[in-house]
Amino acid sequence: MRKFAGLMIAALFVLSVVPVLAQDATPETSATPEATSEMTAMFNYDQTKPLDVKTTATEVRGDVTVNTISYSSPVTGKPIGAYLVVPSGNGPFPAIEYVHWYDPSQPNSNKTEFQDEAVMMAQKYGVESILVDTMWSDPDWYNKGRSLDSDYDDAIRQVIELRHGLDVLLAQPNVDASRVGYVGHDFGAMYGALLSGVDHRAKVYVFIAGASDFNEWMLFGVDDSTPGLADYKAKMETIAPTAFVGLATPSAIYFQAGTQDKYTPQSDVDAFLAAANEPKDIKMYKSGHAMNTSEIQTDRVNYLVSHLDLQAK
Repeated sequence: MRKFAGLMIAALFVLSVVPVLAQDATPETSATPEATSEMTAMFNYDQTKPLDVKTTATEVRGDVTVNTISYSSPVTGKPIGAYLVVPSGNGPFPAIEYVHWYDPSQPNSNKTEFQDEAVMMAQKYGVESILVDTMWSDPDWYNKGRSLDSDYDDAIRQVIELRHGLDVLLAQPNVDASRVGYVGHDFGAMYGALLSGVDHRAKVYVFIAGASDFNEWMLFGVDDSTPGLADYKAKMETIAPTAFVGLATPSAIYFQAGTQDKYTPQSDVDAFLAAANEPKDIKMYKSGHAMNTSEIQTDRVNYLVSHLDLQAK
């Protein structure tokens, strides 16, 4: 998945030590209401701002319309790109937000990853989907677009922008707000886990090959003697996927992971699963990190069909 894993990138990162949040690194899934409020407040944003949705291109695939759109980030005001996949008919349409993986060596390391699946879901089940750009849509993001100084704030911004993607999706005519799903691969799964704990509009989540802790993936090439590294790790642990996924209840979560995935070893998969409350399910596949077999897609679709009460057209 990541050809950057062996790169020496420590020279890019100069740490500034920022105090760690007051709560423990990994809160229990039975967090108190006070702790939950403190944890989730950082992901709040002004939901009254105009969405500023613009359509820049339209493609018709059978009876499905794929609109290339942009909308404004509620954090930076900059445009965020996305595909909006719209089925034929009058609805009400169930809805899914798809968030892609990061592998800069692959052409689908961007919002195109799930496009064919989203079109199929529109054609067969009448699902309307949004497939969003992220900070890792840029192939150079890992080495040039981020730093240890920015990772924490970038994570908060990214989760807010994923929430805003749901705003855009649910603002579309005839979308059924009671049947919303989320599918995320790799970083899409990790940031989706944070989303699941702070925004309960999605009824079901599918997390594909995600790590349980950002420290597992953000420190490739960083020397253990880097000044401030312990403080960085402690701070990032406070927003680990395991710290938030347990707050997703009552949403259902389906984990998909590969037995040949060197980026998510079994111990990491187990930690992610253990942190989630019921209802949850997991299936392991003989797969590497790409997780792109027809079996994996079929199982994911079947899970979404079941939990979103989808009906074939």
